Amino acid sequence: MGEMQIELFSVFIAAVLYVIIGAVWYSKYLCGPAWLKLCRMKESEMKHHKINILWSFLVGFVIAYFLAFFEASLEITTVTDGMFVAFCFWLGFVATTQIGAVIWCKTPFKFFLINTGCKLLSFLVMGGVIGA
Repeated sequence: MGEMQIELFSVFIAAVLYVIIGAVWYSKYLCGPAWLKLCRMKESEMKHHKINILWSFLVGFVIAYFLAFFEASLEITTVTDGMFVAFCFWLGFVATTQIGAVIWCKTPFKFFLINTGCKLLSFLVMGGVIGA
């Protein structure tokens, strides 16, 4: 295996996009109200701390770094190939682990769709950015 180049700037941008996608996805304009209802929470109960944004960025950074590592290992150089790798990661790891809550804990399937849908979109965007 040759020397791999991981573009940290792309990883950083992908992590920022991860935070933005999550913020928009769970906003009151998209899935936020349905998500809150399924969580049996009110908007007033949500705590909007700046530290949560930092934690979300760190999670996004770790995901983006590992996507970059595997895309570099596979010598991915296109947006579509990067998105395909990200989709495979999402399908193989995220969707399969999250469906357990539906099967065993009887979590509503709609809750699964909202949460994993956000991750799917995030992974596709991050994979495309890193693959470019």
